[in-house]
Amino acid sequence: MSDIANLDVFGGAACLDFANTLDGRGTESPEEYLHTYADLVSWGRYAGVLDESTARRLTGDHPAVLRTALRLREAIFQVFVALGRGQAAPTDSLATVQARYAEAMAVARLAPDGDGFDWRFDGDDPGRAWWPLAVSAVRLLTAGPLDRVKVCAAEAGCIGLFVDTSKNRSRRWCTMDGCGVDAKVQRQARRRRDARTA
Repeated sequence: MSDIANLDVFGGAACLDFANTLDGRGTESPEEYLHTYADLVSWGRYAGVLDESTARRLTGDHPAVLRTALRLREAIFQVFVALGRGQAAPTDSLATVQARYAEAMAVARLAPDGDGFDWRFDGDDPGRAWWPLAVSAVRLLTAGPLDRVKVCAAEAGCIGLFVDTSKNRSRRWCTMDGCGVDAKVQRQARRRRDARTA
């Protein structure tokens, strides 16, 4: 079983980090990090979506909630991978994100947050583990920056999603010490091969 603590959080938005919890989507053996509801809660705490006290209270086995969360995750992935590649977002995936957002907002409460206000979730409903992720997805869709959403350019099949915050919008890989290093090693190997055959 995959250890959540080994999963990089590099998306720049909670919804993209959530989409990245199925790692190596373009490979023959993608790595799933969310096998149980407890994994979902642990990841939420790890990624900063849930505070520690809330995470401690969200216990039990909730397979239906996990299935709902994973369907949301796949819809988020399909929407943002399309947008990151300059394509139209699939309407069925958008509809799923919208439906889960509406469900989350039906139980949200507007509360002070710093100098302004933000949506808060109270109680210990098991859905609380994924509600903030639906909100994050709609925030990114409606407020952007959508033009900075990118898909990892690694040839090995990462397909990680991230917001490119670099000044000149030049970021190509999910992480420089992961896929970035791999890409450089592959480029060097190709150069050596080309030099030998020239």
